[in-house]
Amino acid sequence: MSLSAFATIQPAAESGEVAMVERITGTLSYRERIALPPEAQVEIVVSDITLGRNQELILSRTMNTIGQASPPIPFSIDVSKLNLSDGPLYGLRAFIREPDGTILFRTSEPFLLDLRSDTVDIGDIRVSMTSPDDPGLAGISDLQDGEWHVTQIGGDVVAQISAPTMTFTADGRLYGSTSCNRFSSSYGLDGNSLEVGNVAATKRACEAGLMQQERRFLDALSLIENASLEAGGFLVLSGNGQRLVAVRN
Repeated sequence: MSLSAFATIQPAAESGEVAMVERITGTLSYRERIALPPEAQVEIVVSDITLGRNQELILSRTMNTIGQASPPIPFSIDVSKLNLSDGPLYGLRAFIREPDGTILFRTSEPFLLDLRSDTVDIGDIRVSMTSPDDPGLAGISDLQDGEWHVTQIGGDVVAQISAPTMTFTADGRLYGSTSCNRFSSSYGLDGNSLEVGNVAATKRACEAGLMQQERRFLDALSLIENASLEAGGFLVLSGNGQRLVAVRN
């Protein structure tokens, strides 16, 4: 679904009426000492990210001229309650764009949202400068082809009926299943050096065995430093004494 396919925003409730929207507010900051060009714009996108980047459902989008040249840059966005339900994983992405649409800064991963109240202030979000000479995914050319099912965590074989899954996208997104919950993160691959960003996950409770497997998987994933594609099509992720083995579905 394209960014233009977003839900119609419902008007804020009058005093005494039940609010029909969730209003999300916050600010954007960046590390670099750079003055933004006149008419630079902030784009905010709220999506159901349960199924990951390639299948996310955009619920609301705003694009506004910043009006101030330096961070922190305030923003707000409304999401219709008609589009919200219990269970999905909701995330917010932010972009700072040139007047011609070129992205200057962006969130490296979705900010996980808890939309259980009428007003949600998520505080300050750090956005990162985009790089035109990003080395990309030269290390494993077919890493992005399909969903990877984990077959081993450490030295233990994982039953495939409850296997964690991983999908790597061309724009640096990593998402999948932990066995119990959905997770989303970012990643960078330079040759065979793999760096995984902070992981956001849903918090559904499962039976004890799956919760233990989920914890081992997430702990291992956070410490991975290397990736290699071995004979038989096995993807091996390793680092800091951790090891994950996966096969493509």
